[in-house]
Amino acid sequence: MKTRTLSLFAVLLAFTSCSSNKEVLTNRELSSIKERSSEEADKAYWKRRGKDWVKFEYDGYTGKKNKLKFLKTIASVKNIKMSSELSGRRQQLFEENLFDTGVSANKSINCDKVMKRVHRTPYGECYFHKYDHLSDRDVQFTNQLRMGAKGERFGRNIDADKIAQASKQDLMKPNPLEISKKLLARKNGKQVDAPVINVLATAWLQAMNHDWFTHGKNSKKKHHTIDAHKSHGDFKHGMKVPATREETKSERALDNHGYDKTFRNQVTHWWDASQIYGSDPKTIRKVRTLYKNGKSTGKLLADGKIAVDTKNRRLHYDSRGLPVTGFHDNWWVGLELIHTIFHLEHNSIVDNILKPQIGKKICVPEGSGRKFPKSECDEILFEKARMINAALIAKIHTAEWTPALLDNEMLHVGMRSNWYGMREVAGLSLPALRARVDGGIKHLISGLVGKKTLDLYSVPFTLTEEFVAVYRMHPLVPDFVNLRDGKTNKPSGKVSTHEMIFRKAQGTFGKHGSATWMNSFGTSFPGAMTLHNYPTWMSNFKAERNTGTAHEDSVQMDMGAIDVFRDRERGVPKYNAFRRALHMPAINSFEELTPNKEDQETLKEIYSNDIEKVDLIVGTLAEKDRYPGYAFGNTPFYIFALMASRRLMADPFFSDYFTKDYYTKKGINHVQKQTMSDVIIRHYPEFKNRFYGKRRIFPGDKKIVKNAFRPWLPVYSDVKKAIKDMDGL
Repeated sequence: MKTRTLSLFAVLLAFTSCSSNKEVLTNRELSSIKERSSEEADKAYWKRRGKDWVKFEYDGYTGKKNKLKFLKTIASVKNIKMSSELSGRRQQLFEENLFDTGVSANKSINCDKVMKRVHRTPYGECYFHKYDHLSDRDVQFTNQLRMGAKGERFGRNIDADKIAQASKQDLMKPNPLEISKKLLARKNGKQVDAPVINVLATAWLQAMNHDWFTHGKNSKKKHHTIDAHKSHGDFKHGMKVPATREETKSERALDNHGYDKTFRNQVTHWWDASQIYGSDPKTIRKVRTLYKNGKSTGKLLADGKIAVDTKNRRLHYDSRGLPVTGFHDNWWVGLELIHTIFHLEHNSIVDNILKPQIGKKICVPEGSGRKFPKSECDEILFEKARMINAALIAKIHTAEWTPALLDNEMLHVGMRSNWYGMREVAGLSLPALRARVDGGIKHLISGLVGKKTLDLYSVPFTLTEEFVAVYRMHPLVPDFVNLRDGKTNKPSGKVSTHEMIFRKAQGTFGKHGSATWMNSFGTSFPGAMTLHNYPTWMSNFKAERNTGTAHEDSVQMDMGAIDVFRDRERGVPKYNAFRRALHMPAINSFEELTPNKEDQETLKEIYSNDIEKVDLIVGTLAEKDRYPGYAFGNTPFYIFALMASRRLMADPFFSDYFTKDYYTKKGINHVQKQTMSDVIIRHYPEFKNRFYGKRRIFPGDKKIVKNAFRPWLPVYSDVKKAIKDMDGL
């Protein structure tokens, strides 16, 4: 029985496993996938999409409590074949869809000084300084100290020839304004809801995006003009679009490995909570500064804490009206909620986890009778609190946010095993074995997080332009948020999200208060990821960068048209070309793309009846190629399957540095055991009954919201049936 169980787990977790050994990589699944014809591969893809997965109550899943249900889920022959198919396909993505666009020279970085203590560095550099756990094939990157740092290029998931082809296509055909009006805007302002998640999930996504990537301020000199189109009355003279920031002459001098279009990330590529702390020393110091009566004192907060208005549970704002946090571009009320709660969490980690260990495990004097410098201890407290906070955010995104949006059993198991490995999925823990094996087995046991898990797959770590492209999820933004009083939980009207953005956010947030906003976001529905579901006001609004004086670099824009145009500008291939590049079968007709007959006709009209011309974002919103319960289709999912895992596998702070030696034992336990619900209840204790019914008698009580990204009580009771019956958002 033990042997059979392990083999089943091996098949399933191969979907989330990786390897640092070429011989292990070329496993049976991968070999068979590479050897078969394209016709055979396409047939296998459509046959093994998992439509017949076993159903069981899965919200809030943990393997330790559901081992028998888990075994039932994966024991069928169909599910084993499906798992093997996904295993081989994702393994192929690791091998064939990571491309190097160049890493800058180290210049004069003094990593001995920067990494005197192992910590998340301001610019995200020096992560591999004296790092000695790289595989033989990845050891070449030990001296690439700028890998993943702020200002480094975005990588690619598609080879240079295909990107060059995409770049040569006409940027303006079909007209982005026409596409936005006819295919992306909400019809008559009517929102299609995503009834099993809340708007907090929307805010969470944007907060994560700001940690991962930004192309920075657009060019002030170069613009593109999208011609007017008769279908879009708001832009009768066309729309002027600033060009994406181009590389400087010195930046362009770096070998681009064949890519004629390269752009740079203006935040660190790492999953390091840079949206909370910043990606440079100046911003980090500002976030750590003491504020009194709403004004900066210029002095650092004691004990490594960061700035937050604890009494009112909101951020401080500076003299320019900008929130004091690591990244505040494209600001709105939803971001203030997410940023505030993790500013509070940082300080809670300092007080409750780290300070009790001073003099025992951390800030320990070297010799008897010596006093450890207070300033140095404050630095250590800040560095460790950041590491713990960032890892907790990454865990929540992996094991809670993603399963809330991709709601089926196998995905839940896969994402949890990404983080926890066999210990969580099967209730087994074999750390001694992990240290003695290699390849996929080590990830089967440990997941993608923990000692000896790091793997770069022979390509320097970056986030990619394709990853940016598939995270364009503006339909999730609702037109309105339904207000629910923070104290009484009673409905009290609604507020347009248009009134929550940029410089309006500060006043709108203060008008209703932190508790009411948190409760309202927790009980309101976002929009679904479909065609015709961009927020109505996004068809014509003034966007500002929210980084300097009011309305600096402001642009009157249609967001849908911008999303279409940016993909074209950055050389992202069209929908079908994108799928082929990821070894997915092409969609052969508009009828195969979407079952909606009206949309089929509109698509044919706009794209001249040529399925090959369909833009990536349009195809991903239209596609019926979705696994059961998925908020979005399989095309973006394939990039997520690759890059979500890579963010964990390539980061030393989720590998050999993810130990009690660096995080402390209590810090590791905090990351592993705390959930988003725990974090919310810790800082909003009055919300406990929004997650747990007042008459909770035993753990199986149905009045329990186990995932904080589900709508909270009492709304949760109304969506239970939707969670159970849903085949897709």
